[in-house]
Amino acid sequence: MILDDDGTQNLLQTLENQNTQTLSCVFNTKQEQKEVSTALTLFDKPWVSSNTMRKSTQKDECATATKLSAVSPWKITKTLTKSDIGSSSRLLVPQSLVHAHIMAFFSADSVKKIECNGLSVTVFDRDSKSDYELVFKKWPSSKSYVFNGKWHEDFVARRKLKVGDIIGLYWDPCHSKFNFCVLQTAQ
Repeated sequence: MILDDDGTQNLLQTLENQNTQTLSCVFNTKQEQKEVSTALTLFDKPWVSSNTMRKSTQKDECATATKLSAVSPWKITKTLTKSDIGSSSRLLVPQSLVHAHIMAFFSADSVKKIECNGLSVTVFDRDSKSDYELVFKKWPSSKSYVFNGKWHEDFVARRKLKVGDIIGLYWDPCHSKFNFCVLQTAQ
């Protein structure tokens, strides 16, 4: 017998017969005495009323899950500018977005490379289902980060990107690569 702080006595009893799979627990309080059984049964009347409550709760949970699944994975979205599609072959990405959504995934050594000469990264084009290698580096003069290397050839020219197109990027930690998508083309 165990006495709780509030004076409730809890008595846990197991039946002496080892072949029985019933466990009883008796709760003695000042107001009432309840017996709880863990015996397996095929049907219990309270299940019917609790299922009705559960169904309405499940509908609410499904609605919430649908809203959550509608959240875009594209952590960085950008409307392309002249400098992004020009012959300088670089995509500028604001420093604040890179720090908020990307840098935490990189090791200290990788961050050093990004901050200095750049780090070769794989960029998966979700629309064409193909991988490309670009260099991701900090661009100190504009306080931003850039993707350069074959940006113009592999993305701008191949995808026929133009000023006003909206693109999305995010880092996929499971596959250790960026994902790229054209979210909207300019009119």
